[in-house]
Amino acid sequence: MSHSKTVKTKDRILQLSLQLFNERGERSVTTNHIAAELNMSPGNLYYHFRNKNEIIKELMEQYQEETLGMLSLPDDRLLDANDKIRYFQVLSSQLWAYRFLHRDVYHLVENNEYFRKMYPRFAGQVMQQGQKIYQAFVDAGLMQMTASEIEALTINLWIVLTNWTNFLYMSGHITDSNHLEEKWVWQALRQMVFLEGAYLRGESRQTYEHLLETFGSSELFASLSSATGEQNDSTI
Repeated sequence: MSHSKTVKTKDRILQLSLQLFNERGERSVTTNHIAAELNMSPGNLYYHFRNKNEIIKELMEQYQEETLGMLSLPDDRLLDANDKIRYFQVLSSQLWAYRFLHRDVYHLVENNEYFRKMYPRFAGQVMQQGQKIYQAFVDAGLMQMTASEIEALTINLWIVLTNWTNFLYMSGHITDSNHLEEKWVWQALRQMVFLEGAYLRGESRQTYEHLLETFGSSELFASLSSATGEQNDSTI
């Protein structure tokens, strides 16, 4: 098998695996499922990846490289208000494109040794980069924060981002048969934008208000209130 064909086949396996993990959940997808979807024999798949954990490892490395690259700072200018929108769009696209990694994080940590070691390191790198970004916004006069506030905001944003799917499951917004929809990703970003609000200054304040308008109204409380009402009716 030629090198170019091998690379192309590996890419197909990774793309299809990512799609299936996102749609069905990583725990529900086996290498046999992946091979069948690709009209490939399991033996041919094992030629490229010895097991499912190797596929997850490659996807995690891909996610890490893409995310850190997208969160890089421009080296030839100060940040401006439009950069704030860009960073949130990056987080949105990455959260959606690799949503299984956050949705299934506890299972992956427990059952995948590589993921257990890599995930905390990746989290640390993202939060360190987040601190640099916020300091750059402060330097540009678009935010006003102390170093301690930058650290706290970065940690809080990471907590919201990585635990959002679990919150949706626990609050009944999604179930195993009602998988994550993209609108819920935007709701996560809406919460993250609100966390920034108190620190914004100048042009970034107008950008913040415009960004919230693009997200639309929240459906979270409306659906929670509806669920509470149905539960109360059932107990009467």
